[in-house]
Amino acid sequence: MKLLYLTFQEDATLYVGVIRKLGWQAKAFEKLGYEVTYSLWKGLEYRFITGDRVETRTIPGWHGLMHQFADVAKDYLNSHSFDVVYLRLDRISFEMIQLCRTARARGAKKVIIEVPNYPYLRDYINSVNGVRPFSARLFSRMKVLGTAAEDRLSALQLRGLVDAVVLIGNKADRFFGVKAINISNGIDVDDMEPVPPKNNEREIVLVGVAGTLWWQAYDRILVGMHEYKKKKKAEDPNIRFILVGGDAKEMPDFKALIHRYGLDDDVECPGFKTGAELDAIYDRADLGVSTLGCYRRGLTSCSSLKTREYCAKGLPFIYTCEDSLEDENVDFALQVPNDDTPIDLFQAVDFVKKCRANRHISQEEREFARSHFDWESILKKVLDFADGKNLER
Repeated sequence: MKLLYLTFQEDATLYVGVIRKLGWQAKAFEKLGYEVTYSLWKGLEYRFITGDRVETRTIPGWHGLMHQFADVAKDYLNSHSFDVVYLRLDRISFEMIQLCRTARARGAKKVIIEVPNYPYLRDYINSVNGVRPFSARLFSRMKVLGTAAEDRLSALQLRGLVDAVVLIGNKADRFFGVKAINISNGIDVDDMEPVPPKNNEREIVLVGVAGTLWWQAYDRILVGMHEYKKKKKAEDPNIRFILVGGDAKEMPDFKALIHRYGLDDDVECPGFKTGAELDAIYDRADLGVSTLGCYRRGLTSCSSLKTREYCAKGLPFIYTCEDSLEDENVDFALQVPNDDTPIDLFQAVDFVKKCRANRHISQEEREFARSHFDWESILKKVLDFADGKNLER
């Protein structure tokens, strides 16, 4: 049985968390009995990866990049046969519809689409708000609205071509007439080393791992730290925040906020880190900071990869809205409002002290990650759902 996991994801440092997720998903599909091929692009190369084998297709230039990659994907489908084609798409287009048709024509028994940030359209339309000057923003707005219209029109053709749509984000049972299953993001717990316990009464370290910053809303942490420093007593611990990553385009504004709130000595921005360097930062941390700006994308439910990483490492964390925790009562996660209010760091300090007092907290958290966030069990449910098997929903 062969499965193509077709993505149009760039293999870049900015997206290291997403790349790791795709690898975990491919590994999970393999555990479920499939020979898996998955795709990524870098520069002008579109790569199809099957185990240790990599097939590379080079496109001629940068103009119309995604259109060229779509053509490459269509040619690849025409020259290879797969039992299952699983597409990860940020939005729908007529080109994606054609890929589904090609997969069917080449004998694919199942075609499944994953939508990683649902609903996505308002977020996509608003993505041009920061474009300057205004004339360029106006041009970008017209282009984006045209793409949004294509999304709506092309999605009407999904019914009959696609067996199931996988939604990560807000809940829905149908996507343009196609049955939908709602899942959380997953993780490979065995790929994560647990963090050691800490007991420094004079300092509490927060860590946030982010690519783009605006919808992580880590500015809420900075405002909270500013308020905390003004009100803290001598015996209260100092707060340190480590931002790992951060889009280069957004970092100047973020660093300006750090300076404005007088936090230059309290916030570290080491840039993107992976492997042993990232583990060393995690080992210093008392508290992970998950996505705090779901409201900025119109989301009332979220499935953050960061949450899963923190959980698998046994690191307590704060969050706003998290689908996997809605009906759970766990000791290692603190919910904060899903709005623009500053994060209450006095509450966070009390939470950290409570977690420190529970010597089993890390083990409990990792076991929760294993039972709730394992990609193999999640994707088995997806494949069963696409097959029409009855599932407990």
